This record gives sequence, C-alpha cells and structure tokens, in this order.
Amino acid sequence: MNPYRRNGVQALLRIGYRRNSKGGIVCIHHRSVMIALLSLCLAAPGQLAAQSHQDSGPGMNQTDSAVPGLHDFDFLVGQWQAHHRKLKQRLANNHEWIEFEGTLLNQPLMGSYSNVDDTVLSVPGTPYRGVALRSFDPKTQQWSIWWLDSRTPSEPLDPPMIGGFHNGVGTFYGDDTVKGKRVRARFIWSNITPTLCHWEQADSPDEGKTWETNWVQDITRVR
Repeated sequence: MNPYRRNGVQALLRIGYRRNSKGGIVCIHHRSVMIALLSLCLAAPGQLAAQSHQDSGPGMNQTDSAVPGLHDFDFLVGQWQAHHRKLKQRLANNHEWIEFEGTLLNQPLMGSYSNVDDTVLSVPGTPYRGVALRSFDPKTQQWSIWWLDSRTPSEPLDPPMIGGFHNGVGTFYGDDTVKGKRVRARFIWSNITPTLCHWEQADSPDEGKTWETNWVQDITRVR
C-alpha cells in the first residue's frame, strides 16, 4: 500500500468526525466519506491483501502490534460462505424466519487498524450487496463498524456499532431505527475458530432490558 493511498485513508477516517462548539466529537455520516475511502482502499484489492502481512502502516512497530484488541478481527481475513436466518419482521412478535446463502470477502487495511467486508446476500427474489467497514481506536481499544447497503445508496449511513472482544466473544452496540422508532442494536461474534464463526444481530426497544435476535449467520471459511 503506497504512502499516498495510506495517508488518504487516514485522512478520510479523520474527516468523518468534527468537533462541536462544546469540544465534543460529533460523527458526520457522509456516504461520500465511505465511498471515497473504499475507492482508495479497494482500487487494487489483490495488491492490498498481498501487502497486508508486509506493510504495517506508518509508525507501526512491535509495540503497535501488541496493542490489545488491534488484531481481534484478524480471524475474519479471507473468503467465506455464510448461511443466514433472518426474521421477516423485527420487533413485531414475529416468529417466521427466512433462510438464504451468502458470501463474505474480508481484507485488512491500515496495518490491521481497519478492515472491510464485501458481502453478497442471496435473499430469495431480492439479492443485494453490502459493505461493512471497521476502524480500531487504540485509545479506547474499541472497534467502530459502519454498514453501506446497496439497496439504499443515497441514504445517510447509520451510526456506528461500537465495542470489542472479551474472552473470544465480540459484542458491539449502537442505535438503529425500526418502524420510525429508535432502538438499541447489538452484534455478537462468537464460536470463532480458524474455519468457522457465528454472528447474530438483536434489537432492544427498552434500552437493553430485553433483546430480540432477528438475524443469525453461520460462516464457513472457503479460503
């Protein structure tokens, strides 16, 4: 990854935020930031994957590589097949699930400080694609995750899911909207091995008192 491309990635991640008048940080969910970032990172995906183990990024050294949490998503690098189970309706006392297949291709960016999934979801009759972009903050030792959906190309990005891994289980929380109402959302990564992993999504209408799991993926490595 050449210095120009790498510096561009870091700059784009930085401009995804601005400071408000009180000194706090406010996330700017500009789709253009995500698209430009992906253009920089994925212009040469084969070269990027080949360099990921050689190029650790600016200032990356043995101390950086030992930062707790930095390599939590290394298990996901590669190509995967996914079996999906998803509720037809969320938070509607619905118990009807649909099942479908999909694929996932993950690549590391910025010396493992970021990574990206290119996902294909073969929903019967309405297949679509998506991109999950993750960025690691060494100060908080947490990951932020954004989702770019091919079905809604002009809508603002949702707020990121934020969290990390503990004892081999990754838990991430964020805000979402279901039928016009704000809810809490949760991702869980578990059962992680070199060839298998499990992901699920749940929503809570009552600030985390109760949760409804609405999407489950069992993921198997292809290569």
